[in-house]
Amino acid sequence: MHTIWQLTKRSNRLYFRDKTAVFMSLLTTGIIIVLYLLFLADVTTNSAQQAAQGATGMKELMQSWLLAGIIVVISLTVTLAVLSTMIEDAVSNQLHALLITPITRTQLVIGYLLSAWLIAVLFSVGALLIAQGYFWLNDKPTVTWNGLLSAIGLIMLITFSSAAFLFAITVLIRSRKSFSSMGTLVGTLSGFLLGIYIPIGQLPAFVQEITKFFPPTYGVAALRDVLMQPAIETTFAEAPASILDEFKETFGLQITLFDATAQLPVILGILLLTGVIFLSIGVWMRSVRM
Repeated sequence: MHTIWQLTKRSNRLYFRDKTAVFMSLLTTGIIIVLYLLFLADVTTNSAQQAAQGATGMKELMQSWLLAGIIVVISLTVTLAVLSTMIEDAVSNQLHALLITPITRTQLVIGYLLSAWLIAVLFSVGALLIAQGYFWLNDKPTVTWNGLLSAIGLIMLITFSSAAFLFAITVLIRSRKSFSSMGTLVGTLSGFLLGIYIPIGQLPAFVQEITKFFPPTYGVAALRDVLMQPAIETTFAEAPASILDEFKETFGLQITLFDATAQLPVILGILLLTGVIFLSIGVWMRSVRM
């Protein structure tokens, strides 16, 4: 365990030492915020008001909706940026130097993954706390302490699933150029697949089905449900349950699987299961390729 922790700290130092990598890993988040402020805020709020049949307090509600999406994007982009250490080690032959030592392949892989998970959780939880502090200072709906703890627990599980998913893909990459292209692709697609640019319920039916094969989609649905709950209770206090269900379906708080709404235990199970599956595949492939 000591060896794994030393490898994790090494990966952490290498990531934070490269200021450009830190900046680029948060660039997608910054772009989303700018796009929301300049273009998407009014469009999204108007769409939400139509789905909720004119309910008030929609702007505050949609800010929590955006926050959940941003947190999951951070879990993806930061994880991928930290995993770049693995690519750099392979390209620079540092990986071979490490394997000459008594360090095992499994320990090395776990070190990379644990570093990516820890840093992504740190950034994601930091974003959550900063946003909730901002909401509190501006008298906007904030989650309860229980809701905050639930959100942090979800972030940890979402980040694990995201890290495993990206790790399994990263194993196939052998060059800096390919990794850079992958980072651009993940940053671009995540905004669409997580329903940030366009609410999932407003996407074409076949695209909605595609999003169900993207594990973070389940995480963002659960996180939105938790973070938006205080504002939902105010906004939909007098609305029929059918209106609330339609809103949740349109804006990605609910996911339909086999003609039934996926409940929280199912979503948690999917995140955990996909994380374990992709982790197992990635570890096996990386151990073989080292």
